[in-house]
Amino acid sequence: RFTESAIKRAPKEIACAAAASALVSPLVSIVDRCLVRRAGFAQAATEATRTMVTNPRAFFGGLGFRLTFAVYFGTYAVVNLSELVLDVKRCADEKERRSGKVAATGLANVGLLVWRDSVFARAYSDSAAVTGRGKPTGPKVPVRSMGLFAMRDVGTMYATFYMAPRAADYMVKEHNWDRNAAELSMALTIPAAMQAVTAPLHIHAMDFYANMHVRTFKERFDVILRDWRTVAFARGFRILPAFGLGSFTNNKFREAFIRHEEEEEYESIVPISIQEAGLVVSGGTPMLATSPKSHEEFKKV
Repeated sequence: RFTESAIKRAPKEIACAAAASALVSPLVSIVDRCLVRRAGFAQAATEATRTMVTNPRAFFGGLGFRLTFAVYFGTYAVVNLSELVLDVKRCADEKERRSGKVAATGLANVGLLVWRDSVFARAYSDSAAVTGRGKPTGPKVPVRSMGLFAMRDVGTMYATFYMAPRAADYMVKEHNWDRNAAELSMALTIPAAMQAVTAPLHIHAMDFYANMHVRTFKERFDVILRDWRTVAFARGFRILPAFGLGSFTNNKFREAFIRHEEEEEYESIVPISIQEAGLVVSGGTPMLATSPKSHEEFKKV
């Protein structure tokens, strides 16, 4: 539990969110850019990776990275600040805390992802172009595609916040799994597996945007069958950095830079332990204490 005041803690919460987002965004932006390109996935990934290595200024200043960073920065910042608000309100009920964080995070994440993917579609579809200022010039994304994006992300959030915890509880109770191992493994595998279910929504959203009035139902269904395996794998793969590395580093940054109860307990215990051991620290080197009693005991020995 964090103990810093809200005024001191809020900027640190935002900074931790930014740092975690900076670590996650390069890989996720490459995968997401590949998902909206109809060219081969491997080809698109190779091109994006080459740009990141050979021209990092263009990659990190490009539209794809900036959009992805905005999504995860916004999501992690909402997670951190919602917990800060709950601490300020002294909310101790675990179910109430969880419900509040899930609602805030889900609303922020789904909204940001729908916005980001609509911009991605305009920027990276076959007929789209990006201006010199990094603004997409493709046609406006239809409501149908945006609705499908939202349904896709709601499915992912449901798998993350409801299915994964229940699966972890089942593994602990029925198969005697370690609690931490169960929660981590289910937090990664359940949302990743959900992408097999939501991939058709993503494929149809992109296909409808690119070909609004020129395909029959059978042709659209054939597109889903053709792209389902690649899209499901790619979207499942992107769960690992987004939900694994991002969440982990965000929490670790917060533990490292925001004062919490464990630190205060440690600082109150360690000096007493050192004194009881008869040691003092001088210039970083531990040595025997030089009290008169200790000299007398030394002479006796």
